[in-house]
Amino acid sequence: MVARQASRSSVGARSSMTALSASVYAADPFRLAEEIEAVLANVESLHLDVMDGVFAPEYGLTTRVIRDLSGCTAMPLDVHLMVARPKESVIRFSEMGVRSIAIHLEAEDDFGELSKIVRSNGTKVYAALRHTTAVSMLEEVAEHSDGCLFLTAPAGGGSFDEHAFARLERRPIGLYTIVDGKIGPDHFRRLGELRIDLAVVGAALFIHGDPRERSKALSQMLQGHGA
Repeated sequence: MVARQASRSSVGARSSMTALSASVYAADPFRLAEEIEAVLANVESLHLDVMDGVFAPEYGLTTRVIRDLSGCTAMPLDVHLMVARPKESVIRFSEMGVRSIAIHLEAEDDFGELSKIVRSNGTKVYAALRHTTAVSMLEEVAEHSDGCLFLTAPAGGGSFDEHAFARLERRPIGLYTIVDGKIGPDHFRRLGELRIDLAVVGAALFIHGDPRERSKALSQMLQGHGA
């Protein structure tokens, strides 16, 4: 059982410091509850990747895992849909009461229509971009989104995109921004300079060392680079 813990900040609130979100997909599936429990004190939220094996080459977390998490923790849950046809997932997760849903602009379904569904359930909606998608597309959906999610690595895995920071510099001013994809401590200084709101950390948190100690260390390092 994952302990219930109140959120320390609300989605969409801008601050002078980047916050950490734990990518549950990177945790050990055989020790999932234990590893989540270990990082709760040092992260702002849990990031939940849903992948269909089509849009992204891997399969992500299941509806059952996310539903069970929503029932046993007060930590904010942010769902990231890396699926080709997200409408059914949008309905399912927004009705489940997650904090936010990130939907890719490259998906087949209409973003504006999906945004209405998400918002009708009191959930935030973010426009997500692959690491190769034109940043200018964010302007086209500004009225339908509460912020954006930049993939800083290929969907489903791969190395950190060397062009990520230059792309982030081109995002609309004042837009709540999440970065996701091979984020590590080497990137924290630049994320602070760019005033990124939320950094999703997976491998650097769960794979390299004890998650409890690692999450504490990463949180301290990130605070050290706060603006």
